Amino acid sequence: MPVLTLRQLRERIRGAQKTKQITRTMQMVAASRLKKSEEKFRQAKPFAQKMEMILSHLQQFSEEFTHPFFESREVKSIGLVVVTSDRGLCGAYNGNVIARAEEFLAEHKAQSVKLMLIGKKGYDYFKKRDWPIHLNALDIAGKGDFQRISEITQQIIQAYLSGEVDAVYLIFTSYISALSVKPICVKFLNLQQEGEVKPIQTILEPSLPEILDQFLPQFVTSKMYISLMEAFTAENSARMIAMKTATDNAKEMIERLTLQRNKARQAAITKEILEIVTAGEALKA
Repeated sequence: MPVLTLRQLRERIRGAQKTKQITRTMQMVAASRLKKSEEKFRQAKPFAQKMEMILSHLQQFSEEFTHPFFESREVKSIGLVVVTSDRGLCGAYNGNVIARAEEFLAEHKAQSVKLMLIGKKGYDYFKKRDWPIHLNALDIAGKGDFQRISEITQQIIQAYLSGEVDAVYLIFTSYISALSVKPICVKFLNLQQEGEVKPIQTILEPSLPEILDQFLPQFVTSKMYISLMEAFTAENSARMIAMKTATDNAKEMIERLTLQRNKARQAAITKEILEIVTAGEALKA
C-alpha cells in the first residue's frame, strides 16, 4: 500500500468530514420521516383491526356467505405484488425484498406469475428479467397517499376479478422495531374465511350481498394501505440505520487518517531536526 503524503492525508480527511456531514444530515432527515410514518402506521392499525372485526361478524350472519373475493379457484396465474423503495441509500432494504421475491418466483416456476411492482428499485431490477410486469407504480415515494394507494389496489382487484390472476400475494417489509425489519410474503387475495360459520338470526339492511359489494373493496384497500404504511416505516428505519452506519464509518476513517497525519507530521519534524543536528555536527568538524 503506497504511503500517503501529508497533503494527500489532509485532502482525505476533508473529504471524509464532508461525507460525515452529509450522512449525518440524511440520518436526521430519515429519523424525522420515521417518526411521522410510524405515527401514521400506528394510527391506521386500529382502523384495519376494526375492519377485520366487522368482516368476522358478517361471516357469521349466513351459511351462504359468498363473494368473488372468497372464491376458491384453481390457481393457474399468480399476481405478485413486490413493495420496494423509490430511492436508495437504505442499506439492504431493497435487496432483501428482491431476494424474497426471487425465492417466491423460484418456488412457482410451473405457474404463470405476473409482477405488480410498487417502487422504482423493484422495477429497475425486474425489468431486466423474464417475468412479465403487469403493473408498476413508481410515484409513491414512501408517502401515505390513500387516494393513490386506493387506485393501485383497484387495479389489483380488477386483475383478480377479471380472472387475469387467480391469486395475489404481497411481499413487503414488516416493521418490528426501529432496529428490526424483515421482508415477509402474505396472501392478499383470495380472502380466507376464518372459523366455523354459526348463523345469527339478524336482519340486514341492505342485504348481505349488497353490504359485501360495498364493504369488501374497502376492506382490501385498507389491507393494502396498512401494509404499505408498514413498508414505508421500515424503509425509513433502514435508511436511518444505514446513514448512521455511514456516519460512524466516516468518523472512524477521520480518526484513523488523523492519526496517520499526526505520525507523518511528527516523522517530518523529526527528520528536519536530525538534518539540522547533522548539519551542525558537520560544521563543528
